[in-house]
Amino acid sequence: MSIRKFIFCDICNPQGLRSIEFRRSPRGDERTGRRISDGRSWFEGELNMAIKAGWVSTSDGMHICPFCQTLRPASNR
Repeated sequence: MSIRKFIFCDICNPQGLRSIEFRRSPRGDERTGRRISDGRSWFEGELNMAIKAGWVSTSDGMHICPFCQTLRPASNR
């Protein structure tokens, strides 16, 4: 049995929630599609794989997803 590892974005998902996607019927004022996300980011896998996928691990131990990196400049990390 292997242990699953998850990395959660400390900016948009500090609570560490993984159930972020649900089915919905399309509405006119929303993006089309069968699924919608509440925007909380997480990565399933090892830290080195997350970094290869664009995540950042800061010197103080924070993990920041690629989307939040665009919102928070590197000088503020």
